[in-house]
Amino acid sequence: MKEQGNFFTGLLWGTTLSIPLWMAFFGWVKIILHLFKIV
Repeated sequence: MKEQGNFFTGLLWGTTLSIPLWMAFFGWVKIILHLFKIV
């Protein structure tokens, strides 16, 4: 049961940390696409 708890804790941390990473990733994609439109 403790291993399952650790799994869910890890999953929660992974989700919490990945949201800013995804936001940053999409931000970079928007910037790159914007630069390609200018060129």
